[in-house]
Amino acid sequence: MKKKILHIIESTATGTLSALSGLANSQCNEGNYVTIIYSKRPDTPKNLNEYFDPKIDLINIQMSTPISALNSLYKIYKLINLFQPNYVFLASSWAGFIGRLVGLFISKKVLFFYIPHCISYIRKDIGIIKKFIFISLELVASLKKSIIIAVSASELKEIQKYIKLSPSYLVENAVSNVFLECKSPEKKIRKIITVGGIRPQKDPESFAKIAKGVRDIDKTILFSWIGDGDEKLKRYLLNSEVEVTGWLDPVEVKDKLLSSTLYISTAKWEGMPITILEALACGLPVVAFNCPGNEDIIKDKNFGLVFNTNNEAIDKILEIINDNKKINQMSIAAFDIVKNWFNYDRYNNEINNLIKKIEENNKI
Repeated sequence: MKKKILHIIESTATGTLSALSGLANSQCNEGNYVTIIYSKRPDTPKNLNEYFDPKIDLINIQMSTPISALNSLYKIYKLINLFQPNYVFLASSWAGFIGRLVGLFISKKVLFFYIPHCISYIRKDIGIIKKFIFISLELVASLKKSIIIAVSASELKEIQKYIKLSPSYLVENAVSNVFLECKSPEKKIRKIITVGGIRPQKDPESFAKIAKGVRDIDKTILFSWIGDGDEKLKRYLLNSEVEVTGWLDPVEVKDKLLSSTLYISTAKWEGMPITILEALACGLPVVAFNCPGNEDIIKDKNFGLVFNTNNEAIDKILEIINDNKKINQMSIAAFDIVKNWFNYDRYNNEINNLIKKIEENNKI
């Protein structure tokens, strides 16, 4: 039986957008009626429509600032009552907060699913007061009972530590089919790459220091950052001879990954980074900072290494990149883990099974 499914997303960019578009397109392909309410950000792709099946309706409602969020509440309420969805999916913390506030005034027959993609209070750039505020907002929003879906075991642990009113489950992220069709070409240059917004969370300063440290030893190794953001941090990268490409569409990202040798993540906190999964799908060994989200994918695996300091990252990069046998072994393992686990068939099956379980047990 066809269902009506509504997605609400504020963070319409990078990994959250990739995850939502994959889920929404799969639901549409299953014959469901899918609508997406979204906000535009500076890093929202200009070709946003191309991320989605033409049968999916896209509705722009700004909710990124406190004022626009207040204005959005009634608009979203009206649209939900007009569309009358069976399920509402909320992607990212801010959309999750707004959507669940609206949900307090919506029929209990509508199931709400909240996927934070790195719940707000696990950020490492906030103090105790701000963390308390974020936890408090989550507790207020959880008065609307919904199903919370964590994308990593680390995130699930943090959610269950504070949020008791809503059931929470683990469904690990998956990679778009665009990346599952990768075939790695012969690589004539040695390039280390990352993908993401140039902002404190991704720690571009550490990336620049690591690039400089590696290139002080071997000038033939190149570094590239796919993404854009803070101008001061961007200059820091450029001054360390890091190529900054700006934002690229998924096919261009795939091509850049395929022409690279190794992926590095300097992010200081994550839910479960889609960009690392995309790199693995392209057969890249991964060197990642040892933080929740990253370690859920990489720790104790044969396709990547974690590090705790910049010097440790430099050593591990040189250990891998100067050993072609190790690169080949890690590349094969990277392909295999994505093909066998981090794929949308598994992801969609888990989401569908979770919906069925909730409906059968009526655990709302």
